[in-house]
Amino acid sequence: MACTGSPSRRVSGASYPFRHKNPGEGRQMSQISSRQIALVSTLSAMYAVTSFFPISVYIGGEGLITANVMILPVIAYLFNPVYAAAASLIGAIVMFATGTSITPVYGLLTPLVTLSGGLLGSLTKKNRFAAVPFALVGLGSYLLFSGGTPLWAIFYILPLITALMSDGSSNLRILNICIATTISELVAMDMGSIFLLDFPGFLWIIILPFAIYERAVSVIGSYALVKVFKRYVTPPQRNL
Repeated sequence: MACTGSPSRRVSGASYPFRHKNPGEGRQMSQISSRQIALVSTLSAMYAVTSFFPISVYIGGEGLITANVMILPVIAYLFNPVYAAAASLIGAIVMFATGTSITPVYGLLTPLVTLSGGLLGSLTKKNRFAAVPFALVGLGSYLLFSGGTPLWAIFYILPLITALMSDGSSNLRILNICIATTISELVAMDMGSIFLLDFPGFLWIIILPFAIYERAVSVIGSYALVKVFKRYVTPPQRNL
């Protein structure tokens, strides 16, 4: 008697369950990943190299405030949080290894200062208030434990002001990212100054003009650089 079982069915072609529906999609994702890695390497190197160029003295320690304060907000703008954290840490580790910028003051905690700014600045792209809680923690710590001038509180309030103003304007959103990044970095530095370095209260009023200048350079310089990168080197939208 002849076998009447159904013949085996071979699944192939477009109906194959593990075949890419779009053959070019895999190549496109690979290109995006390669481009991001190249940008991470470039921005990390820029952050490390600019740490050799001082823009101000660090009062209360042996460190210097350097030009890399303008690079960190660019990192925050260009990358999603994972890539921003990677670029920030790589640049900070190189800076730590070379002993530049704030490394003589904060030592092993230096990468955490950089990471705070880069990560919270990047998160601000998705939620414009992302850096505000950290700034408010800094405000509470400063008011309770520093003994310094109340005028310093303006730094901690600034991210809230720009977050409220940034809805609906692309230029203000960029400004908010730059401010969120540089103030988050400053908050981490301030908390180290309060709890690790034990700054005396009178020193904060002396530092204030220098800090205003440094953060202004950071915001203005990074805003200009973001405009350049946005026009010529902006990554694919899926990563913003």
